[in-house]
Amino acid sequence: MKPYKNIQSKHLGFLLLIARATAIIGLLVFIFSIVMFCLTFMGKSIGAMSLITFLPMSMGIIFFSGILAVLVAWEEGYRLRTEHMINSAKI
Repeated sequence: MKPYKNIQSKHLGFLLLIARATAIIGLLVFIFSIVMFCLTFMGKSIGAMSLITFLPMSMGIIFFSGILAVLVAWEEGYRLRTEHMINSAKI
């Protein structure tokens, strides 16, 4: 299961790799914040603080990853549309 599996790119493959990696990191930080929040109910006081800190950070990382994926998808669509226009003009 990899994030953004339907997006492909000919020119921005590395940026798509970065988008996928940041999405995975964001999900791991989100899971970490939920686990630390659950530890709050076991008597650990650091859990609530980690939820306040890591939950917005994980959402920001996932949002940034989505922005990168949208940029890659937009560029690939623009490239395909341009290639189609060029090929149809040659006929």
